[in-house]
Amino acid sequence: MISGYVIAQSLRRHGNVSSFITDRFLRIFPLWLPLASVMLLAQWYVSRKTGGAPPEALSSLPTLVASLSIMAPVFPVPGIHPAQWSLNYELCFYGIAATAWSLIRQKSSWRWIWLVMATAFVVLFPRALFFVPGVLVALYEPWLIEHRERLTLGWLGLCFAWVCWLLTGAEATQLSQTLVHYLVVGNGPAVASAFIGSFLFFAWLVVYRRGAGQGALRAQPMLWLGKISYSFYLIHPIVMAGVKRGLLPHLPLHGWDAVLALAIIALPLSCFASWITCSLLEVRLRQWLIRAPGRLSRLRANTSD
Repeated sequence: MISGYVIAQSLRRHGNVSSFITDRFLRIFPLWLPLASVMLLAQWYVSRKTGGAPPEALSSLPTLVASLSIMAPVFPVPGIHPAQWSLNYELCFYGIAATAWSLIRQKSSWRWIWLVMATAFVVLFPRALFFVPGVLVALYEPWLIEHRERLTLGWLGLCFAWVCWLLTGAEATQLSQTLVHYLVVGNGPAVASAFIGSFLFFAWLVVYRRGAGQGALRAQPMLWLGKISYSFYLIHPIVMAGVKRGLLPHLPLHGWDAVLALAIIALPLSCFASWITCSLLEVRLRQWLIRAPGRLSRLRANTSD
């Protein structure tokens, strides 16, 4: 939902597809490519030491490029990171949103193509349905603000959507199960209810974001967590796996004691590691890439002189 809202606003802000795509690339890949490369090297090293099979992503150059381009799981490409499926969803959504923006603004006779793409995306990967509430709120935000009294209890939509979505069994199924599957087994009303609840909640959140809760969201710890959130998303599974396999077996803990210890140990380590990667890759490497074309132009000019 957040991505749907942010990307719709980003397209408006940039005003053209090329600037939007460049911005999205510089948001995702300066962190992803180094991290994925390190993970592949580590997996390759472990496979050499243990005699196991090397990472499937290293089977060929085209496969490696596709994997590093985060094409899995929408496309049949080996994955690298356990959480990359949502990044792949993001990239697909960026493509559909950019296509829709371009075709609609140009009033192309092919402008319906984006709708076919979006429908296929949601049908094949039902979790993509939750991009839509964010987009709708972004498109109709002035109307929603004007009728904000209708959204007073919209915050209840979160609980409603959560319960309805869990009733579909989606969290216990494979990513390959389609929306058709949920409709066939009778979960259509639950999916629709989850969508409505999520829209009401997100509309309420956006409409009332200037209220009393804004102070808490602007507190320094919250701003800091927001800054490192992307790094944290990619780093924390790796840190948790390291703590779980490298430390917990040596502690006399079992069951919920072990779960609590994992959270207490892994959370600060994940935050620290995320701060490091955010500073080095998301900020410094991104800034270097932004300035690189200017440096290259100056170098060419000096060479020609």
